[in-house]
Amino acid sequence: MKKLVYSALCLLGMAQIASAQTYPEKPITLVIPYTAAGITDNSGRLVAKKLSERLGQPIVIDNRPGAGGAVGAEYAARAKPDGYTLFMGTRGTQVTNAMIQKDAKIPPASDFSSVYGFIDAATVVVVRADAPYKTLADLIAYAKANPGKLSYGTAGNGSAANLTGELFQDVAGIKMTHIPYRGSAPTVQDLLGGAIPVAFDYPATTASFLKSGRLRALAVVYGERIKSLPDVPTAAEAGVKGAESSSWMGFFAPAKTPKSVVERLSKEMGAVMQDPDVQQKISDMGAIPLHADSKALDKLIDEDHKRWSEVLKNVTIGTN
Repeated sequence: MKKLVYSALCLLGMAQIASAQTYPEKPITLVIPYTAAGITDNSGRLVAKKLSERLGQPIVIDNRPGAGGAVGAEYAARAKPDGYTLFMGTRGTQVTNAMIQKDAKIPPASDFSSVYGFIDAATVVVVRADAPYKTLADLIAYAKANPGKLSYGTAGNGSAANLTGELFQDVAGIKMTHIPYRGSAPTVQDLLGGAIPVAFDYPATTASFLKSGRLRALAVVYGERIKSLPDVPTAAEAGVKGAESSSWMGFFAPAKTPKSVVERLSKEMGAVMQDPDVQQKISDMGAIPLHADSKALDKLIDEDHKRWSEVLKNVTIGTN
């Protein structure tokens, strides 16, 4: 019996080695759980293109937005674990959605194998250029005088921007009304159109409007100033300390995807992230390259579980 088990394990190991050597033999699908043109989509497409070149196979983008990323996560988690379906995960989809949407069908982190975390994105507080709030202090003063009257938009309930917005309010001692969207692009469009007065979003989707003068950035809710918006103060510099947050993003595969395939993907992703062109474009998005292999990404997820389980005791996040 022991010989049979040993033989079976040897055969399994040989099969996985063979799989890694021939993988990939057909196009790969990357599920992105948000709408096109947001930072998750833009950065995912950028890295997928470079990864495709290294793997020698096309990577097809499949946008599946909804429920703060939970729709795409559920779809990807149930895909065949053969390395041909990957998932663009975020802090929201891999950590906080399950804490917030307790009655929804949210796949746990254990339903995925971490591949590579490649981007850390700052959140920026933006208003229209003609808004009466010239500084973050102006915004806070108005919100304190008018609790709940100001609304702010984000890419969705439970998104990193939503979490940052709620943490920011808790620290600043104000209350605004959250308006969730199905991604960054519609959030910014409604901000430009005047449907909402404030947005917590990302430089990737706001930079062009900031440069053209249609939007004004009041603060970056991050630990340091970012290269793409060097003149915009951090929230701490503007008087709100303790609200620092960000949104990391990375590639995942369904659980039980062969370890050899995950290791191959992680190795190739690491090489992609050494590309100066990729690093520059990520910086242009107002983000920071992360360089987290599968083990480092697992550690980051564990740390975030601990941090946000504490934070969410003090703030209330809506559900879709």
